This record gives sequence, C-alpha cells and structure tokens, in this order.
Amino acid sequence: MKNIITYILIAIIFCACTKQDEWLSEKSQKNIVVPKTLVDYQAILDNQAWIHNIFSNDCLVSADDFYLNDTGFNSEDENTRNFYSWNDNIWVNGRSHVWNDFFSIIFKSNAVIDGLNDKDKNLIANIDHYNNVLGQAYFYRAIIYYNLAQIFCKTYDSRQASSTLGLPLRKSSDVNIIYQRSNLKDTYQFILEDIERAINLLPTQGKHNRRPSKVVAFGLLAKIYLVMENYDNAFKYAHESLKANSTLLDFNSSYIDMNSTYRFQSDGYNHPEILFFAKSQRKSMVLPYNRTNGFVANELYAQYDINDLRRSAFFIASGNNYKYRGSYTGSLASFCGIANNEIYIILAESAARIGEEFIALDALNRLLTNRYTTNTFIPYSECKGEDLLKLILQERRKELVGVGNLRWEDIKRLNKDSRFQVILIRMINSKEHVLLPTDNRYVFPIPEEEIQSSGLQQTPR
Repeated sequence: MKNIITYILIAIIFCACTKQDEWLSEKSQKNIVVPKTLVDYQAILDNQAWIHNIFSNDCLVSADDFYLNDTGFNSEDENTRNFYSWNDNIWVNGRSHVWNDFFSIIFKSNAVIDGLNDKDKNLIANIDHYNNVLGQAYFYRAIIYYNLAQIFCKTYDSRQASSTLGLPLRKSSDVNIIYQRSNLKDTYQFILEDIERAINLLPTQGKHNRRPSKVVAFGLLAKIYLVMENYDNAFKYAHESLKANSTLLDFNSSYIDMNSTYRFQSDGYNHPEILFFAKSQRKSMVLPYNRTNGFVANELYAQYDINDLRRSAFFIASGNNYKYRGSYTGSLASFCGIANNEIYIILAESAARIGEEFIALDALNRLLTNRYTTNTFIPYSECKGEDLLKLILQERRKELVGVGNLRWEDIKRLNKDSRFQVILIRMINSKEHVLLPTDNRYVFPIPEEEIQSSGLQQTPR
C-alpha cells in the first residue's frame, strides 16, 4: 500500500510540472512524501488543477446548441472538427485528454480510498473527518464514472444494459492491474454503490462548493436516475437535495452584472445555486464570445421571451447572430458542476413522468419566476400530459445551455422516445452531414492509445 500511495504522489508532482525536466529537478530536490494524515489525503482531493478544472464540455461541439460557419470550422483544431462533423475517428493520434484526465481523477480517488481503508479505524482520532474525506473520494469516483459513461457508452436502457458495453471499473490504485470493460448494468451499479457509500459518509453541507456533501450526492443520484429512466428515484433524490438546499438565484439581483463581460461572479464561490463546482475550458467553440468561433443556434435563441433575463445573461449579439456569453463560472470556462437550477428541472421532469403534475408545474414556476424581469412572468397552470413534458424539456434546454455535456446527454436519452427524437444536420463546406437518432456515433470511441495498452474492446462506431 505504501508503494501505491508513493506512485500517486509521483504522478501528482509530474502533472503539476509543465515539462519532464522540471519534474526530474523537483524530484531530485525533494523527498517524496507519502500521505499519512487526513490533511494529506484531503489535499489530494482539494487540488483544483487536478480535479475541478478538468471536467468535459467536449460533447457540446457535437450537439445542436452551437454551430460553426465554414470559416469558423476551417480555423478550428482537428479534434474539434472531428467532433463537429461526427467523424468516425475523432481522437487525434489516438489519444484522448478526456479519457486520460478523467481516469487520472479516478486514480487519485482510488489512492485516497485505498489509503484510508488501510488504516485502523480504532486509531482514528476524528472519525467524522475520516468519514468526510473517504466520502469525498467515493463521490469523485462516482461522478467521474458517470461522466465517462455519458461519453463512451450508450445511454442506459434497462432491457439491454447487461449486454451493452460499459467501462473498465478500476477499483484499486494498483497500476499493475489491467481492467477490461464491464457491461453497462454493472457500470451503473458500481456508480450507484459509490454514491450510496458517499451519502453514508459525507456531512449534509460541505465546507464550500469545491467539496462534495450529502446534498450534492443526492443531486448526482437524481441526475443518474433520470438518465436510467428510474423516475421515481429521480424524483425522490431531487426532492431530498432540494429539501436540504432549495436556494435559487434571482436574475434580477445585484449578483448578476448585466454590464460586465461575464454576467456572473468569478469562479462561482459565492453563487447561491451552485452545489458542486467544476469547469472545463477545452473546446473554444463553446467558450464565451470573445474566445469562440461558435454561434448559438438561432432556433434556440428564438425560444427566449423578451422578458426572460437569460437572453442577456447567457448570450450577446454578434452581427445578425448570437454568441454564448458565459456560464456560472463567471469566466471563459464552461460550468460542468451541479447546481440547484438543474435539480429543480429534474424534479419537474420526473414529477411529470410519474403523474405528479402539480409538483412539476410548481417546480418549473419557482425556477422561471427567478429568471424573468420582476412581475413579468405568468406562472403556468393549465399545462398537462405530453404538453407539460415538452414544456419542461424545452425549459431544460434553455436553462442549462452550455453546461458540461448536458445537451448531448439529453439528446441521447430522449432519442429513445419517438416523440422527442432529434435528427442532427450540418452543412460543412457545402457537404451535408447527418446524425440519426440510432447512430453509433452518439458513443465516442475508446482512444486507440488505450486499446493498444489495455486491450479494451472497442465500441462500434
């Protein structure tokens, strides 16, 4: 165990340096310190550069909220062009930063889990602190595996999950163990078990929104059960999360500065809605307007009412088109975490799907009241059945535009229902590209680098 933890510290130092010679110099000057205390293990999980800042917004390039004109497309990097055109081979040189970064977080989480589980609990002076750190590690492993599943696996279908390719479930920090792909049912079961462990260990509220808490874990469970079409549990855990923290940001408040470049305050430390902060700034196409070639889909922008403050908070005019102004990060990065606005929409959708239409409308109205100019929003009251569900899904898209990979995830899961299927069509340099609802290209391929090193079974593309 001591050697395994040493490896993780070596890896961390290597990641922190920009060049290998710097790392070698660092190593020669300092002894490698094996984490021993709870403070040491917490420090591994607290480092934002290695965890919170390397989430993914890559799939938004493949979705329909943003588009490129030919000039923009031709000026993008090869990886982005591959994503945008749904190319069969999307990873340049067979290497994926998404795969590598996410599994580096899993590796760190496993190192903390292994290290803490190896300790004699009878010798732990502060068992609450111990449980908190261990619970955080289980949470990180769960949320990262969930994100990986949305990118590299088919959307969950209980009828086929046992025969559908899942992910390699790395349960140990021992780098010598090579894991093969599990099935999708086992992948989701592993994720759910980790979250349940986290819930039993974490405090109700975290110290700040960079640390997981029981409330955040409830929110993550609601997200996962929504994707799994287990709407009763999605409803249950969205309710549990909001019962502990139901705060919404009033877009009329001074927290939002409609005269600043980024409407929201920097890095979301004081954002009242954010439960768990994470971000990504990899894909320039979907970054704020002064850094991007991408435009917001005109049909999406047209859905916002003139009194809807999200029009000004999220978008800015660019000639005859519109660009994305930015998200809850208050910076050029995309927000990839969990916030109460998403939990309210999960509550609304799951409630509508299980026949609790009054609760669905109430959740939606509570959210939208905080999004419109004061006294201009007229609450919905007569919407029912399929019309209500369509309304909620429309508002979900409008509210969560530019957040992580959510739009791509939603298209994948909704394509299973003929009422909500999306056919994606692009014109690129005078050539039409089409992505049908059942297309295998909704699942990203495992990077060839990983196939060669681990022998993983490739996803049909």
